[in-house]
Amino acid sequence: MPRKSGMKFMMEFVQGYLDGERSRLDWDLDFNHYLIQNYPKMEKENSELADCFYFYLVEQGFDQGEDLSDAQHKKLIKKQFAEFESAMNDGMF
Repeated sequence: MPRKSGMKFMMEFVQGYLDGERSRLDWDLDFNHYLIQNYPKMEKENSELADCFYFYLVEQGFDQGEDLSDAQHKKLIKKQFAEFESAMNDGMF
């Protein structure tokens, strides 16, 4: 069975949270763990795309969500994920 790319795994993880497949608690506990585990693979696959993911989902998403309600947090992550996907789909990478 082929291994899933690091980027694909992280994008599915984020989408799962946005789709309600995991709770805010699961997100808060697991996001950094999975990012640490997958980021080296992400960098090997495409370092600029990995940096873009980090900017939108970590710096502008995860790091900003500490004092937000669950609904506000999900709205922030949804916005940041859309920004990331927009940059990715606009051919920046």
